[in-house]
Amino acid sequence: MKATFFITYIMVDGWAGVAAEILRLKPLILYHIKNSFFVKTEKDREEAMDPGTLGFNTGEPQIQLYFLLGLVYASITPILLPFILVFFALAYIVYRHQVKLKIFGTYAHC
Repeated sequence: MKATFFITYIMVDGWAGVAAEILRLKPLILYHIKNSFFVKTEKDREEAMDPGTLGFNTGEPQIQLYFLLGLVYASITPILLPFILVFFALAYIVYRHQVKLKIFGTYAHC
């Protein structure tokens, strides 16, 4: 019975949070506003394309929480483990994509 809450929590907060991280709506909206009103040179365009940081200070504790949930509930209710594994698979793909964009130039040369 306790596992249903955590399964729902993982699906709603974890999976939806990972999906929201791939969208990154705030940097996208700010880019279009800056591009429409403030960009005059190529240097301004490069500065407008900077998406900012990945938010490690908020993302890492969330990943640790899901790891702890998986570790604690693995022996109590193993039905939770597939949901945790899907979260980690999605988070790995999303954060790998975000780090590549940050390292190799954010959306530059597209």
